[in-house]
Amino acid sequence: MRPAPVTVAQSRVDMPGHSTGMLVRHRGFITSDFYSDMSAEPYRGVRLVLGEPDPPFCKVVTSALFPLGLRDISVCHEGERVRQAAAATVDVIVCDTKLPRLDFKTFAQDIRQGRVGDNPFVVLIATARDEAEAQADRISASGADELMIEPVHPLMLVRRIGLLSKERKSFVMTPGYVGPTRRAERRNDGSDDNLVAVPNTLRAKVVEQKSTQAIAGMVEAGRANLDKEKAVSGLRVIARMTRQLTKLQDQGAAIDDSRAVLHALTRMAHEVATQHNALAQESGTANHVPPIAERIARLAARGQAAPGGPTKTEIGLLIQLSDAAFAAFAPRAGTPESRALEAVPEIVAVVDGYLARS
Repeated sequence: MRPAPVTVAQSRVDMPGHSTGMLVRHRGFITSDFYSDMSAEPYRGVRLVLGEPDPPFCKVVTSALFPLGLRDISVCHEGERVRQAAAATVDVIVCDTKLPRLDFKTFAQDIRQGRVGDNPFVVLIATARDEAEAQADRISASGADELMIEPVHPLMLVRRIGLLSKERKSFVMTPGYVGPTRRAERRNDGSDDNLVAVPNTLRAKVVEQKSTQAIAGMVEAGRANLDKEKAVSGLRVIARMTRQLTKLQDQGAAIDDSRAVLHALTRMAHEVATQHNALAQESGTANHVPPIAERIARLAARGQAAPGGPTKTEIGLLIQLSDAAFAAFAPRAGTPESRALEAVPEIVAVVDGYLARS
């Protein structure tokens, strides 16, 4: 971050490369009147981590935050210090994507996936030096709530934190990414299935003034929901991959195309098996997905190694196994899923027999 010129301050409303991304210019001076619509020190008690390599500008930012009651601020000038500060209980993280000794995308995903800190839903604001840097995939797919393009006026940063304390976007779940969705509108192509509402812990603290214990409960409930959605997300990916194999075969695509899908399917099936085994250990309840996922992996690996690629029979079995995995994870009485669950032993036996003969 660097101080903005007094006549223009720029901030990005959303990530670049998406329909909602736009650069908003705020003309004119921003004075103490900026705070007139805010209650006295609304952010008292909020803990913020500021990752910024420029010490003088850190003083400017902390001065701008002071009237709002934001005084518990950990200022860090390099990556290791940011990671250490973020490992504690914090409410907001503002970080320069070019901070020394920090891979920002890895850092953001470590937070979102629960590897750093105790709150994967913490408000995370990234700042980038210019448009070219912001367009980089490692930043746009990082998992930050907001991306602000420098120069950033400190009071516009305050405004952004205020907006996030009122409303935040749902998270999107994919095997390699957990974080806010960047879409302006919902879609009807099934791609929104991975969206999940997550707790806004900053709102709970600032607006709703909930207790520390209540917020901790929100985080734990959110984590549990996130774990379940991750599990379902992997099953959805497997389902799409198995259907993609049918399309490739019907289109007469090159065998290498099918092999690439089978390679990814094998890896995903192993990941799903590992994930669901962990869920079973944590919950202490039976989970029937791992043995099905392991058979998907074995069958996909066989099709990948075959000189002619997967056969129609193998693709059909993969689709049936994918459906069985969904049924085994969340069966509901009197539904197609529950009837599919009853057929799981039969399809597993068929696949075992096929693998034994081949």
